[in-house]
Amino acid sequence: MSRFASGLFAVLSLFLLLSSLTGCGGGGSTSTQPTPTSVAITPTISPQSVDLGSLLAFTAIPQNSAHQAINMPVTFLSSNTSVLTFVPSAAGVACAGRWDALGQVCTPTGAGISQVTAVANGVSSPPITVYVHDHIARVVVQEFVPQNTPPQPFQDCVTSALVNGVLNYKDFEAFAYASDGSDITNTVGSFLFQQVSGTIVSLSTTAPELNNNNGNQVTEVRASAGNPGVTQIFASVAGVNSAPVNFETCLVQSIQLQVGNATTNTTFSVAKGSAVTITATPYDRHGNQLQKAPLTWASLNPSDATVSSTGALGTTNPGGTAVMASCIPPTCNVGSLNNQPPDIHPVYPSNVISGTITGASGTGTVYVTSTCTISGTVVPGCQPAILPISTKTNLIGNRVVLPNAPNSFVFDPQGKKAYLGSDEGLMVFTPNSGSASPIVQFNSTPGKLLAISNDGTKALISDTVHFPQQVYLVDTSGAAANITSLQIPNATAAAFSPDGFKIFILGNVAGSPTSTLFVYSPFESLQSVPLNGPATSVAFYANGGFAYLNGGAPSALTAYNVCDNSIAEANIPVPALPALFQTTLDGQHAIGLDSPNVDLFTTTPLQPGATCPYSTTTSMTPINLGQGNFTPIQMIVTPDSTKAYIFTSNLGSVFIYNFGVNTVTAIPLAGNPAPISASLSADGSQLYVGATDGAVHALSTISDIDLTQITFPPNTNTNTNNNSLCTNIPGTCPPDLIAFQP
Repeated sequence: MSRFASGLFAVLSLFLLLSSLTGCGGGGSTSTQPTPTSVAITPTISPQSVDLGSLLAFTAIPQNSAHQAINMPVTFLSSNTSVLTFVPSAAGVACAGRWDALGQVCTPTGAGISQVTAVANGVSSPPITVYVHDHIARVVVQEFVPQNTPPQPFQDCVTSALVNGVLNYKDFEAFAYASDGSDITNTVGSFLFQQVSGTIVSLSTTAPELNNNNGNQVTEVRASAGNPGVTQIFASVAGVNSAPVNFETCLVQSIQLQVGNATTNTTFSVAKGSAVTITATPYDRHGNQLQKAPLTWASLNPSDATVSSTGALGTTNPGGTAVMASCIPPTCNVGSLNNQPPDIHPVYPSNVISGTITGASGTGTVYVTSTCTISGTVVPGCQPAILPISTKTNLIGNRVVLPNAPNSFVFDPQGKKAYLGSDEGLMVFTPNSGSASPIVQFNSTPGKLLAISNDGTKALISDTVHFPQQVYLVDTSGAAANITSLQIPNATAAAFSPDGFKIFILGNVAGSPTSTLFVYSPFESLQSVPLNGPATSVAFYANGGFAYLNGGAPSALTAYNVCDNSIAEANIPVPALPALFQTTLDGQHAIGLDSPNVDLFTTTPLQPGATCPYSTTTSMTPINLGQGNFTPIQMIVTPDSTKAYIFTSNLGSVFIYNFGVNTVTAIPLAGNPAPISASLSADGSQLYVGATDGAVHALSTISDIDLTQITFPPNTNTNTNNNSLCTNIPGTCPPDLIAFQP
């Protein structure tokens, strides 16, 4: 006797109400009833699957030629009453067995198949096939090879490459089992196959090689490769789901970039405004060449050149840039996890395409502000302003007063907005915003600005003052900023990978003489890698395959892979840890400042086809600056990777290291003041330097001359000067924060 009988009366009540619209199970048409043109039945999906002794509800609506409902009696019929019956007193309630005489108790009779139709005045609905079966205890999905299909070489993934003799699909079959373990697949009807990601795999049950009996009972599915990634496939029937099975469209493992049609072309030189075509050839982890993959492209200097999602490079300013592409989630290599089967890693960047852009230098705007620090102390009550300086006239424009004193100031690479860290929270400055206030402050993110993503939408802030010490990731890409808090103590340096997939952050546990590398990605939990020594800075190799740590081992540099956080190169020897360290965009060099030397590091570029984990080779050559001991405070490497500008706190000149000829020259500052901050224009032709004389020096890097000095008048006790860097206090503030708007 059915275990569902106790709930029958509720079902009967519902369908007695429906019967006023659709008619009774035993009713018939009369001569006064109109003849419908069709009868719509629900559920519409055929076949249906139901346990022995269970109830299955149907409804039906007669319709005229305009598909309007007609109120008239409907009769529900079962083609096999030995397995499925209806009761007249509850129209449309089917018993997977036989009703008793009162139509109240459903008793199972046996497994089988029936077709259900709804009839109104002689017009029938489409038939719905119903499978009546034993209770399904579990559903299993497994791979199989169709009959009459030649055996294929076994691979642990399905490639999307078009290769002779290699299939772009796998076939799977579903089975249903009863509680006693018996196979009841043939009695349960069709399985519904689903996938988690439809971009990684597409499913079809209509391939002619599949044994799906023209759709009468679907038990097999063909899974075809899509975008590179890992997803899951599962089957369900009668409300029972199988355990998922993994499906991998073979992940991208290497990417080869070239300019035009020649694989040897990896550099370019074009005039401003010219377009450059960069071709990407991705390879999967079995070495198959893919026709395409959803790659993430990045121009490493977007102020001079931008790159589209297809690799089309548009040049906007003279100077230089480098271009790379990578296959990263959430569009490529989706679902891949480090150290999880299959043992694959999600980040595979390309080689680097570097180039120079020629043309006449343009003009722009450089912005100056102050930390309100005088003689090493922040002046209480000081409220600084941002002052724009036109590089065409070197005149000061309209100032914007800041809510509080900043400690850091950087424009995003696109030049749309600037980020200013402060003890009162991150400030975002949008020039020419048109709003009443171009400054937005996030008071919940106090600290110092450590890094900005290459796309300009994310900033990383370190709070080493409050407890607990934290790092804030501020994402301004949406209508409202999204803030992620990371529990990282004493974070002093950080860098975004060029594609933005990972952030390397250097922290230090209180009392520990060594540093810790923290690795953050939105697709993984925060990772920590203990280092064997202190580290002071981090700089990514141009393609983002690995990053150099300025330290991490006693008297040595280290390089860590981005894909799995493993060591790419250990113990790169240096005379002493450089005070400052930076990589070049062309992927050829890195440079460090180790008084009295400039340390030049030469990197063996990653070869096409190299896969993670990478192994690099770096050599170091010291070059004496020729100035004795110096204290470096800033270094700027030009986007065309030809020069490095070096600023020291004890020498009244800007020093220039030329990579091509391995020489050092200098630009003396007028009056011999020491520099305290500097910024280079996007085209590399203008260098603005804030100095200890309180002025900003405008230098030409073409003629290597200090052209002019911009001064800022002080405030008095009774008057605030509109061209002063400070408000609310008498005197003047140093121009110790400068940033070009690209």
